[in-house]
Amino acid sequence: MKTEKKIRAIVFDFGGVMTTCAMPERVKEIIDETGLPWQAVMDAFGKHRREYDIGDISVGEFYGRAWRDAGIEVDAETSARIEEADTTSFLGRNTRTLDWMRSLKENGFLIGILTNMPHELAPRFRETFHDYIALADTLVVSSEVHLVKPMPEIYKVVEERLGVAPGEIVFVDDSRINCEGAERVGWRTVRFESNDQAEAALANLQSYKSCK
Repeated sequence: MKTEKKIRAIVFDFGGVMTTCAMPERVKEIIDETGLPWQAVMDAFGKHRREYDIGDISVGEFYGRAWRDAGIEVDAETSARIEEADTTSFLGRNTRTLDWMRSLKENGFLIGILTNMPHELAPRFRETFHDYIALADTLVVSSEVHLVKPMPEIYKVVEERLGVAPGEIVFVDDSRINCEGAERVGWRTVRFESNDQAEAALANLQSYKSCK
């Protein structure tokens, strides 16, 4: 019978786990107000979000492509509001996750942060979530390493920086696709739905215990 390795590191996603939002909700408010089609933004997520998160295009280029693909012209003032709203949507702090990260750190676990994040958001993230980041033994931002989840290479960057084996890592992410990507490289995962659910799921893993 195969024995699971002891868990040494817990790696956290950002959007929807450390923040209270996983989508640019403030953008939706402006879209509804101005009568622009939300479907154009949703289509752009599917078509262009990878380039945005990997750092190949800016927030302005992302939304420019969304409107161009839909055959829509958007004035400069509305575009600027939408671009700022996209960034600020993600700045709501989930302090339950901060408390959880702090408790894990105090119990001897290595802490990582692995996030798909465009260039424009990264400075605001570092400012607003500085206390979360201070707990981390490594921080990997997609646009800074030019890789995105669920590419296997981005998980390997985290492993190398933490100095642990794949089977010693648990990844907490709200995205099924990103969790599946982590599992393919040998990580264990907790799909985040709520703090209560995710904390219980981690505690119930067979090899989970304090690293002290």
